[in-house]
Amino acid sequence: MLNISKLITAAAWISIAVIAYATLTRVGFVYSIYFRLSPILMWPEMRNYAHFEHVICFLLVGVLFGFAYPRRTVLVCCIVFGGAAFLEILQTLTPDRHGTLIDALEKMAGGAAGIFLARGVLQFAGRYRIS
Repeated sequence: MLNISKLITAAAWISIAVIAYATLTRVGFVYSIYFRLSPILMWPEMRNYAHFEHVICFLLVGVLFGFAYPRRTVLVCCIVFGGAAFLEILQTLTPDRHGTLIDALEKMAGGAAGIFLARGVLQFAGRYRIS
């Protein structure tokens, strides 16, 4: 039987890999996702969609890593914030993409919200004493 904490840890690392793929792949991949989701989301402008996508994806990453490593907040922050910055830097090396400071800050803000959410849930549940 698979332990739930191992499953959450695996999901956290897989989420980073998926985001790295989506960040560094050809821009057509991102547009194909947008065109599939936009009817469900009431046709937001691509720019607005991108802002929400950055925040929401890294919010989920922050939550997953916060639950995966509940007693290692500094490590979680380094992974989430460092991952956001590193992916934006790598994105500048791709021929059809560009990394920006605003995108990195959006990702970091979403990651911070996710980390705080996970810590709050764990503290409220009383499962781990967070000091």
